[in-house]
Amino acid sequence: RTDAFRALSQQLLVLKGHSEWVTSVGFSRDGKRVVSGSDDNTVRVWDAGTGTQLHELKGHNDWVYSVGFSQNGKRIVSGSEDRTVR
Repeated sequence: RTDAFRALSQQLLVLKGHSEWVTSVGFSRDGKRVVSGSDDNTVRVWDAGTGTQLHELKGHNDWVYSVGFSQNGKRIVSGSEDRTVR
């Protein structure tokens, strides 16, 4: 293995907070935040540098399957088994 491969394969952070399976994750365009969606019906926003949870977003009544940031990073979108997009 090359040094570049070793550097890329190192675990940098573990983000803990969801109580069920994590089904979707994404980085903000600037790489400063991570968004995650879970079978616990929540969307969470994390600081990508420290792993600190910044926000817990509730509102879905079923599993969250998809999450993403808007182009400018100011909004988050999520899709759920409850048949809603928020």
